Amino acid sequence: MKILLIEDHKMVATSLKMSLEKENAISVDIINNFSSSEIDGIILNYDLLLIDINLTGIEGTINGLDLAEELIEKYKNIKIVILTAYKLDFYIKRAKKIGCKGFISKEEETNRLIQHIKNIVLEDKTIFPEENHMLEPLTKCELNIVRLYSNGMSRKQLAKELNTNVRSLAVSLSRIYQKLGVKNYQEMIDKVRELGYVDSF
Repeated sequence: MKILLIEDHKMVATSLKMSLEKENAISVDIINNFSSSEIDGIILNYDLLLIDINLTGIEGTINGLDLAEELIEKYKNIKIVILTAYKLDFYIKRAKKIGCKGFISKEEETNRLIQHIKNIVLEDKTIFPEENHMLEPLTKCELNIVRLYSNGMSRKQLAKELNTNVRSLAVSLSRIYQKLGVKNYQEMIDKVRELGYVDSF
């Protein structure tokens, strides 16, 4: 299987190439600093393209999803997987919508990544994570706020526990509500229980 890795971080790209090529059936070429015309000239030589989301190319900053969409429109049968650290719902949904074959985290274990690649290339499967139902994942600090708040603390008690003031806490809660897509305390509690955050503590 011939893979083209489009990744502007050279150390990441080299490490990934070495990991994937431990599988004898896989060979990986890398493009770090590229132009669309350069890709056009070689794209049909590959069984799969692995594309990062945030890319810096000759033409400036490039969104990997925009690039993937452009290539899929031009080459209908091309197989593209988004390989990224940004596991956000709206990225996953867009990757599905434009026709990518997968959306895989850079934190995935090498053996699982290789198996995903085989499934996509050889069996024409699609590999996507379950959606988080959030715009962004909660930070450790935000998870701590959710845990304490779900235990029935008032905002004043919670602010004291976190050694902050009520106004700053309100800003943090507003951010949490935004990430979870909820409007009030009860919706937040229902959502974090649904997602398993409360039960995980």
